[in-house]
Amino acid sequence: MKNTMTAAQDRVSTGMKLGYGLGDFGANMVYQSVMLYLMFYFTDVFLIGASAAGTIFLVAKFWDAVTDPIIGFASDATKSRWGRKRPYLLFGAVPLGVSMYLLFASPAIPESWKVIYGLAAFLLVCTAYTVVNIPYGALTASLTTDSHERSRVTGYRMFFAILGTLVVAGATKPLAGLFSSPVQGWRFVGLVYGIIAALFTLITFFSVRERIQTGTEKFSPGDIRKVVLANRPFIVLSLGMVMHLGAIGILAAMVNYHFKYNFHRESFVPLVFLCLFATAAVSIPLWVYLSKKIGKKNAFNTGMLIVALCLIVLFFVKNFNMGIFIPLFIVTGIGISTMFFSPWAMIPDTVEYSEWKTGLRREGILYGFFYFSHKLAAALAGFITGLGLSAIGYLQPLEINTVITAQEQGTSTLYGIRLLATLVPVALIMIGIFFISRYPIDEKMHTGILEDLRRKE
Repeated sequence: MKNTMTAAQDRVSTGMKLGYGLGDFGANMVYQSVMLYLMFYFTDVFLIGASAAGTIFLVAKFWDAVTDPIIGFASDATKSRWGRKRPYLLFGAVPLGVSMYLLFASPAIPESWKVIYGLAAFLLVCTAYTVVNIPYGALTASLTTDSHERSRVTGYRMFFAILGTLVVAGATKPLAGLFSSPVQGWRFVGLVYGIIAALFTLITFFSVRERIQTGTEKFSPGDIRKVVLANRPFIVLSLGMVMHLGAIGILAAMVNYHFKYNFHRESFVPLVFLCLFATAAVSIPLWVYLSKKIGKKNAFNTGMLIVALCLIVLFFVKNFNMGIFIPLFIVTGIGISTMFFSPWAMIPDTVEYSEWKTGLRREGILYGFFYFSHKLAAALAGFITGLGLSAIGYLQPLEINTVITAQEQGTSTLYGIRLLATLVPVALIMIGIFFISRYPIDEKMHTGILEDLRRKE
């Protein structure tokens, strides 16, 4: 590890923290649109069948299995006047914005072509997102080596990530509702969010510098085994994230159906998301504090256990009740907040662990596979949601004379929607807690790793 910094140099300026954090605001215009609304858009606006929509999610993530490692390898090997990671932000920003528009463009094409178009547009978004966000995430390890300073940088990043999530959660349906036609409304959403994603990615490019240079020595695909497969902390963290993000993805997708069909309060959905993610945003300092007191792993598991308990309560609520829902989703948001902070404070530590164990510093590879775990979670959420909706007999809306009309759901379908929105995510969360509890790196171990690496220089 070259260019070791002094304590003063290890500090990252507030301006650079802000510039770095803003990048995730733009990224979450894309990511959260997919997680919160894409399944609903596919089934109830673009009118793709639920099982076909779930399959689109799954196929797209198999594509990510190819592109993610490629970009991880490429960013580690890149050498340019802008550094190793920043060029991908510069050249990936515009394709990211354009592909976002195409995803929600809902062109007037024959029904038989809709699945093909939906898949192709989603693949474009996934590819552009990979090109930008794998190098973006790896920048954390290039800003500072100090664990607590990384936590602060991560705090800025996650604050803006949740702020972006809030915008998507609260503004999407009102934006789409500005037009009499849902198709035109969602097309406008794609345009606005695409512009924001591209703009904020460029802001990050111009705001940050890669302060830790680790060289561009050659490596082979065999490094994957050394850097990834032999990195136990990375493996259990990634598996835990697949479960937790999959759970939140299913919850987010099913909230749209749960409140539309079980409570007949579709207009309440933006408020649900605002309760969840506004609370999550203001709760980040709590988890930064708790991570120092009880450790990152324990803070992570505590937050997700809170989410699981709240979803169990939600399962037993059968009638619309503002007095229950608002406090319940606020507490759930406190728990979700740790997912926006803890893993991003933990992943840089696995980079040093890998270097300590193997002598290879390959943050691009690790972040590539870590981002793939996120996309695998999205695939898991989309596939389970789509397959689940199909299995319970969900009847998607009908388009009659260009007017989209919802159908009445049967009793068993309504129960299935409630189950998918609550207890299915709980099961995934508990599996995720099991994996995260196996994460071995604490502050003492990380300090020892850094000391060993400095002695080897």
